Amino acid sequence: MKLLVLLAAAAVCAGAPQMLQPLPYIPSPAIVYSSSFTPAVTKIQKPGVQLHFPANVRFVAPAPVAQPVVQAVPHPVQYQAPAVAVAPAPVVVAAAPEPLNAPEPPMPSVGVPFVGGQFHAQDELKQYSFGHFGGPNTRVETRDALGRTKGSFAYVNPKGDVDVRKYAAAPGMGFKVAASDLPDDTPEVASLKAAHEKSFRTIKEMITGARA
Repeated sequence: MKLLVLLAAAAVCAGAPQMLQPLPYIPSPAIVYSSSFTPAVTKIQKPGVQLHFPANVRFVAPAPVAQPVVQAVPHPVQYQAPAVAVAPAPVVVAAAPEPLNAPEPPMPSVGVPFVGGQFHAQDELKQYSFGHFGGPNTRVETRDALGRTKGSFAYVNPKGDVDVRKYAAAPGMGFKVAASDLPDDTPEVASLKAAHEKSFRTIKEMITGARA
């Protein structure tokens, strides 16, 4: 009888789940964007479209927006997390987004009533695409899984001319814009911009070379 009990206990122990070792934590890939030497602000040509508003349309300045009240946040409680093995993060090199490569916005309209529509799509990778069309202003924007955002919008200014602004941004590289409604540079401003751009390129090439 004792032998049967021992054999049964051995069988139960053999069938019990074994203690598993914790798996190493694999972090998300580190995204590095390629160097971009385009200026932060670029002037582009107007679309060459002129629309005329109906006589009963008036431009009204937007109402001021109240500043939000910021509440103090309690200091979080600090604790010592258990040590976890961390695997080296893979590095993904992605092309820097450029505003000139942003999607073209739909052309606006001034018909009354305004006829248009809108769309919006997104997924679990934080990619999205949205836009609207119809009326005196339109917009479209996209974001990919690497965090690169590109978009553009068009509007009818009070003179009836259609202006376009295109933009691009990504984490760690800032915001760039290309627009048709920028004022023309004076010779002095153009000279200072050229000198600044030359210095910027030189410094960025030095940093890139030091990292290589």
